[in-house]
Amino acid sequence: MTLAAGMLAFGASAALAQSPRMGGEMKHIMVHFHEDEMMLECHVDASIETPVLRNYGETYTGGASVLNGTLYNAQYGWMVEGFWAPPEGSLLWIEQVGASSGMSIYRGSNSWAPIFGTDGSSPRISWNGVMLHNWYAVTRPGTFTATYIVYFGDASGTPLEGYMPGDCTLEWTVACVVDFDGDGFATGIDFDLFVGAFEAGDMSADYDGDGFVTGIDFDLFVGEFERGC
Repeated sequence: MTLAAGMLAFGASAALAQSPRMGGEMKHIMVHFHEDEMMLECHVDASIETPVLRNYGETYTGGASVLNGTLYNAQYGWMVEGFWAPPEGSLLWIEQVGASSGMSIYRGSNSWAPIFGTDGSSPRISWNGVMLHNWYAVTRPGTFTATYIVYFGDASGTPLEGYMPGDCTLEWTVACVVDFDGDGFATGIDFDLFVGAFEAGDMSADYDGDGFVTGIDFDLFVGEFERGC
């Protein structure tokens, strides 16, 4: 489609892995069509806790390499509820209508294509109703959200007249951003790893996510480190 519990990967010390971790139990986004009301409904499974974006200190090859150096998660899974099909001649579309800045989103692991506006991609994708897990990645701390509408449309994505779309908002939190070694604690080891990355000018030390390694990143890291995990 995108720090081991820390902010960013730490270069050569990261372990090579075959495939990214989803992040936890599936958190379903259920989509139902109320045919009698000609409307779609979208709701998020509330029984699973809010997904956490985290970096596992692993390095991926191939398409999954887009996740290297990011905090990511793929727990949300789009799923059709009940038995129904789009009206004849139409497709089911998912469109992102709002999202926190700094999020990169990728299609499922079969393609790793950027979607929902990432790298200039379309804000919408067509969906065949099969379980779909997209990958969400960030490079800075914070709370992130993305809002979607689900609707019937023609082949170009133009909404079908007479049908109401469904909408839902997804939310993520970020793991402890100073835990570079992923042990769940802020220790001197984490501090040393950050300083090493900072002195090398490695982008893993770009704490504010502005594309540069500066003294501002160092000061921000120190402030968070003193607060601990």
